[in-house]
Amino acid sequence: MFDLQYLELKIQQRLESAEQKDRLLQEKLQARMAEMEKRYTTFEQLADEIMTDVIDPRMDQLVSFFGNAKLLERDDAGRHYSVARLDHSARFPASVKLTLSIAHDTEIENLLLVYDLGILPIFFKFESHDQACLPLDEFGQEQILQWVDEKILLFVDTYLRLGQTEQYQQNNLVTDPVCGMRFRKSIASTKAEYAEHMFYFCSSGCHEAFTADPEGYISGQQRVS
Repeated sequence: MFDLQYLELKIQQRLESAEQKDRLLQEKLQARMAEMEKRYTTFEQLADEIMTDVIDPRMDQLVSFFGNAKLLERDDAGRHYSVARLDHSARFPASVKLTLSIAHDTEIENLLLVYDLGILPIFFKFESHDQACLPLDEFGQEQILQWVDEKILLFVDTYLRLGQTEQYQQNNLVTDPVCGMRFRKSIASTKAEYAEHMFYFCSSGCHEAFTADPEGYISGQQRVS
């Protein structure tokens, strides 16, 4: 007959083995958590420094060039977020949001620099998201400076396209009354007010011709080829 004491011993051994494995696993988890907490502290210190020394001053400089731009307060944007909003304006008729932020990967082994751009309405393709992944303990400030500067310049290039894209500029297009050419008001060579209307000209020559006979051009009786 099977020895019950022997069976009891084997069951007890297995239970103890399982408990030992659980203890080892728990110790590993605790050690891993302690290491992650250490890395998180390092991440927060580095992220604070990057925001203060690199991103914030550059975003401040960026918005200073646009009268319709403003930065969100840190409490509204987030600790490691810098958010610029550019309101709809005559020259740039769209609502734009630019965000530069700092994050980390799941294991907190890498620092992530993140670029996000939103434009409404959308009439052309643009880079709306990008990120750089840098090892938490193996990157230099020069890498960060270069990436942030490149992204800010990318934003400027993208934003200026609003002023050069016809779909955005429908309300800014005018017709030279002399030659019939259509162009944006912002690139008019000259302009003149006549009969309570503003007329825009592609060149000083068209302006002079109009000044000599405004009624003729308004009525369409004359047209320079």
